[in-house]
Amino acid sequence: MFALLRLIGVIWILGFIVLALAATSSYLFSSADAERAQRFSGRLSMALLWPIAVFSSAGRSRLRRGF
Repeated sequence: MFALLRLIGVIWILGFIVLALAATSSYLFSSADAERAQRFSGRLSMALLWPIAVFSSAGRSRLRRGF
């Protein structure tokens, strides 16, 4: 049981790292506009919550649109 929780934790952390790097890259290479920081903040929060969002169709579509 503990091994399963550890596996889920590792997948969650790796997913966060990948999505956070994508958010940071899009922040650094996007044009400077007023909504740039808000987009970055939203994408980082989605990077933290991506495993929960995967369980609903609305969450999956939001992840596709956000990244």
